[in-house]
Amino acid sequence: MQNLSIADEGLVYIFKCIAEYSGQCFYMLLYLAALVFIYLKADKKYRGVFIYPAIVAVLTVYNPLVPVLINLSFDVNQEYYRLLWISPVIPAIAFALTLVVFREDRSAAAKIAWFTAAVLLRLGAGKLVYSDGYLRVHNVYKMPQEVIAVSEAIHKDSERSFPKAVCDFGLTMQLRQYDATILLTGTREEYLNMINNIEVDAFIAEKQKHPNRILSVILKNEDVPFNEFKESLDETDTEYVVLMEDNPVNDYLKEAGLKKVSSAGGRAIWKYESGAIEDFEPADYTEVWENQ
Repeated sequence: MQNLSIADEGLVYIFKCIAEYSGQCFYMLLYLAALVFIYLKADKKYRGVFIYPAIVAVLTVYNPLVPVLINLSFDVNQEYYRLLWISPVIPAIAFALTLVVFREDRSAAAKIAWFTAAVLLRLGAGKLVYSDGYLRVHNVYKMPQEVIAVSEAIHKDSERSFPKAVCDFGLTMQLRQYDATILLTGTREEYLNMINNIEVDAFIAEKQKHPNRILSVILKNEDVPFNEFKESLDETDTEYVVLMEDNPVNDYLKEAGLKKVSSAGGRAIWKYESGAIEDFEPADYTEVWENQ
């Protein structure tokens, strides 16, 4: 859903978000059916739990005009789709099926039959989590081993407690979850804006000038002059550049004067050595904590 743009899609934006949110499942259709059933058959107190919030959501979150109007004042392309998570899709379906299966006037045989039907409906509503088999994790962090390998390689080489790196998009998204002691040059939003060619206003563009210059090189292989690229590395205190071994940008980094210090997880780790890079010192709140 992050690849959708409100400005480009207009009134159909929310419907495309719903389609991507649903993926290979039919839970949104089951959710609508569950709401109708709850409205017709459930007690008033349960209608208050499920129906009234759904009406508010239809008038706001699911209203195709709302994201368009909000986008006139705020750029919410990377956040709006999260509002879909507000709808209690699974609880509503589960509640409706419970009402259907365990009606008091049903015999035991009828309850078994309806329960079987509910299970079959569930199986046919979408792809199961383990439909492709159970994949055994290789570590307690549930992270790919290459992410851990890159983290260990950077810490082994760097003399800093908080080295700063810029990586390919996939590694960045995982590294930021696994190792908070490795600082990242580009934010998630800056990566997505660069990948999706989303323009930002002049103030933000100036603020993000140096991170964007670095990202334009590693994500788009743009031929930025070496001195400007290294200036941005200095300004952002970036010490490492990590890319896949077969990435053509590696040749650019070599010509720019960066040194390949290691290979880990199928990636080349390049180091930029400059006296202009400042070490990061985290804020010390020990005194504040002790005075609580």
